[in-house]
Amino acid sequence: MKHLELAEIAKLLSEGTPFAESCRHLAENCPTCGERLGQVDALMKRFRHWDAETVVREGLAADRLFEALLKKGQGLAGWSALVEEKAKYQTWGVAWVALERAQAQIADVATRAHAWELALLAVTIAGYLGASYHPDSIADLKALAHATAAAAGSPEDGSFDTLRQVAAAMAALDQGSGDPAVARDVVDLLSRALCNVRGPRSRPGSPPTVRRRRAARRG
Repeated sequence: MKHLELAEIAKLLSEGTPFAESCRHLAENCPTCGERLGQVDALMKRFRHWDAETVVREGLAADRLFEALLKKGQGLAGWSALVEEKAKYQTWGVAWVALERAQAQIADVATRAHAWELALLAVTIAGYLGASYHPDSIADLKALAHATAAAAGSPEDGSFDTLRQVAAAMAALDQGSGDPAVARDVVDLLSRALCNVRGPRSRPGSPPTVRRRRAARRG
């Protein structure tokens, strides 16, 4: 009996019960099939999409396509133009890699401008995803991407642009699947964004702000 290929495992998992259960039972008794099932499970965990066939079909090529997109385009405008022209970039997998890369760069001030562009690239790609990806899942992706852009902050140092991303993230989250993990991640990112907009709070004993000094004089 030949071993199951990744695509075959993904198809069985996507079919649901009893096909998915049969696939997992077979994998328990065959090391090769078990290893391949582990690959599919790892891809599903990484790309956070409900359909195994989509994840295997797009996830295996996603990093390569993303790198090609960045090399062929120049900045957000150039990448977006390529996404519009080439359907091969209009996938959940490529959007998710852009989101991953953006989130990996928001902690470092030196790379936040790039993180902003990558997050908005993920938003752009999500806008081309069709109904087969399911509207709730697309909304989740958009919520995470907008929230990531907000956390990175506008490279123009514009609080208004950042707050627009906050509003867009909340609107998308409201239209999403209701997944608690997505909601938690979005809220964490937006909390960081709002802290950046407000700036650091004054420490106890620090010099009063201009507003506080004016209030004291009026008192």
